[in-house]
Amino acid sequence: MKKLTISTTIIAFIFTLISCKCTEKVSTDVLTANAWELSMLNGKAADTADFGRGMPTATFTAEKKMNGSAGCNRYGGEYQIGEDGSFKADKVFATKMYCADAKGESEFLKALNDANRIKTQKGKVILLNGDKEVMVFVPSVK
Repeated sequence: MKKLTISTTIIAFIFTLISCKCTEKVSTDVLTANAWELSMLNGKAADTADFGRGMPTATFTAEKKMNGSAGCNRYGGEYQIGEDGSFKADKVFATKMYCADAKGESEFLKALNDANRIKTQKGKVILLNGDKEVMVFVPSVK
């Protein structure tokens, strides 16, 4: 019985290590390789009906600048990534055009400002607040 418990524990540990391999270390090269489009926001699939002028986007530059569409208004700012996977959006600004159907825009901008961690997984960029995924981006097809 003791051998079975030890074997089960070792197998569970190995599977845990293997599953961690699917999360890549985030580098500027990964972020700058694509323009990104929002696919999930605060745990829900992003819906174009929540954004007045299309799905929100994000572009990251090697110079640590970011910009894109928040769904109606354009935004920009700077970003920082730490060796530990920490993330910070800094000096974020947005235009102030009126869009009647942009109820998701403020949620998008709040999630961007609240994100404090970043990871990539299976070709996606994931922004987190603690352990909670707040934004998932996929490569833009445009």
